[in-house]
Amino acid sequence: MVGMSEAKEVRVVMLPWLAFGHMIPFLDLSIALAKFDIHVSFLSTPTIIPRLPQIPPNLSQFIEFVSIPLPKLDSDPLPENAEATTDIPADRMEDLKIACDLLQEPVKNFIAESSPNWIMVDFFHHWAVEIAQELNIPLITFLISTASTFVFFWTPEFLAGEGQRQARPLPADMTAPPDWVDFPSQVACRNQCMISCTMQGCLE
Repeated sequence: MVGMSEAKEVRVVMLPWLAFGHMIPFLDLSIALAKFDIHVSFLSTPTIIPRLPQIPPNLSQFIEFVSIPLPKLDSDPLPENAEATTDIPADRMEDLKIACDLLQEPVKNFIAESSPNWIMVDFFHHWAVEIAQELNIPLITFLISTASTFVFFWTPEFLAGEGQRQARPLPADMTAPPDWVDFPSQVACRNQCMISCTMQGCLE
């Protein structure tokens, strides 16, 4: 049997969405992987990384925080140092998503140089699929919500493009069980929950 020290080093790139509710689960997963001597490159932006929890000292050799500056938008840039959802008002959420999409090239360059065994991404990073295919690196989508949550919000045909808006175009639609749930259910967003989801861009 090959010992751990003799086994091939495994490297994973983590790419969470720019919201602490997403980054913390990704960091928890990074710590769990590090306990098995898997090396993790955790990609985020310069103002976010210092706000993340500290890594246990005995695992610090396995987790590397990689700072990639968030590109500035040509028109109507985001406020200075605003790089996470908590830093911006709700009406700028779409701008944050656009800025995040501009990370594609620097993220691709890092992955090409580091040649990880796996790429693990949030569902916001649709362009990561192109990177994985071009570089021939396996990709995993890590969903931080439960399966039941995703069933409530989406079905496969409504995951991309205009599909979701066609399925449930208005925030008020979230206050009743979805049509595709064909069994008795009282699961629905209450007003405060609905507003919170809208504010965080969950319905966009």
